[in-house]
Amino acid sequence: MHYIINPWVFYLLHVVNAIQGICILFIIAFGLLFSVYLISFDDIPDERCPSPIAILKKFKVPIILSVTFLVFVPSKDTLYRMLIASQVTTENIGTAKETIQDVADYIIDAVKEIKDKEDD
Repeated sequence: MHYIINPWVFYLLHVVNAIQGICILFIIAFGLLFSVYLISFDDIPDERCPSPIAILKKFKVPIILSVTFLVFVPSKDTLYRMLIASQVTTENIGTAKETIQDVADYIIDAVKEIKDKEDD
C-alpha cells in the first residue's frame, strides 16, 4: 500500500507538540524558581549557596535550546498546514474537482430516486 502521507508524520507532529509543551514548562518553572531564589538570595546566610550568575551559567544551554526550539520549530497547526500544502498540486486539485462533481451527481441521482419512490 502506498500512503499519500506517511502515518508516522502524524505521530511526529504530536511529539513536536509535546516537546514544545515541555520547553514552555521548563522555561516557566525555571523563571519562577530563579525569581524566588533571587528574592531570597540576600536572606540566605550560607556562603556555600551559588550566586545567581553561577546558576544562570549552569542552565544557559537548556534555556537557549528551549527558547530556540520554541522560536524556530513551528506549532502543530502550522505543521499540519505545511503538510497539506505539500500535498496540494494542480493535478490533485483537478482530481478532487472531478471526484467532488461525481459525488455531487451521485447524491442528486440518489435524491431523485428517493423522491420518485415517494411519489409512487
